[in-house]
Amino acid sequence: MKKLLLLLLFPLLGFGQHNFSIIKNNLVWEKVFPGTVMPEEMMKQIKLTGKCQFADFNYNVVDFCINYTSDDLKNFGYKVSPYFLSEGGQCTGMVEFKEGRYRVTIFKLDYYDPDDIMLVLPVNGEILKDGQVRDRDAYERALNYFDQYFTYLFEKIVARDGW
Repeated sequence: MKKLLLLLLFPLLGFGQHNFSIIKNNLVWEKVFPGTVMPEEMMKQIKLTGKCQFADFNYNVVDFCINYTSDDLKNFGYKVSPYFLSEGGQCTGMVEFKEGRYRVTIFKLDYYDPDDIMLVLPVNGEILKDGQVRDRDAYERALNYFDQYFTYLFEKIVARDGW
């Protein structure tokens, strides 16, 4: 009986493990990465992803907007649920630098409406209800897909040095 209880609890241990927080009814992704990177190099690398709408360097901060596709999320387990991610979208954020580390904050996460790709909608409206993540596994999975994708994207930038 104890083994059965442990097996039932095991999947719940990893549930909800991501770098998202809810600030004023807004999803915010934030992660600190170790490594010394010059802001100019970070901006250049963001532009080289091929997904960059804009990147700007100002006062030791890089502001950016990056597109994502459902194919980007498929590398981290996305299949068809939740449906609203099927056409991809864009994220807006910034990178701040301190000696030996940098912090990436994504404060705006949007998706392209699957029924009208010209319409850009906030992910908050789909995932949040009354300032909390909706009570459905698909929404928690969506946050985990984004978490893994953003971590991959910004860890990979530093690893491209080639040394």
